[in-house]
Amino acid sequence: MNKIERDNAFSSRLKKVFEFATMSEVGKRLNVPHATVRNYFHGRLPAPDILIKIANETGVSLTWLLTGKGEMYTSGIGTKNFGQALEALICEIVDRRIAELEKSKRRPARNVPVFDIDVAVGRYNDPKLILNEWYEFDGERPPKDFGVVFFRGWETFTSEEKVDAIRDARRVLDRAAKGKKK
Repeated sequence: MNKIERDNAFSSRLKKVFEFATMSEVGKRLNVPHATVRNYFHGRLPAPDILIKIANETGVSLTWLLTGKGEMYTSGIGTKNFGQALEALICEIVDRRIAELEKSKRRPARNVPVFDIDVAVGRYNDPKLILNEWYEFDGERPPKDFGVVFFRGWETFTSEEKVDAIRDARRVLDRAAKGKKK
């Protein structure tokens, strides 16, 4: 998981459990650094050993702390409650990870080579040659007609404007090609 998942509801419950004590006070009670507590107060879920410390220190139900369901406090923290809470947390994490993997399958791969328009502009300085090379790079046949107005005044364009004009022309040409296929 590249991006740390944030859970603001957890953060609210954590603050409530410690009776809205300062981050420094919570850090002292749990024997963890202030910066770590700050992460928890901003929604980062603690590791299981820290969850156990929180439960032992406050008597809070881990099920309630992690999910907001059930009673806030338990009369006696047993392994059954911790096991259920940990199992629920693991299931939630696994479900999130599966959802991320499914989502990433729908996105195009990020390691696919990309046509470098800047290099092509420097090499050819001719929009038709650049577009032809780009289509060939993508394994596509270039259109026969580049009758677009993007290139009027090409000689006066800066390199950046030339790159933008090529990108715009490609978008228009691709849309036109899709329209013809439908």
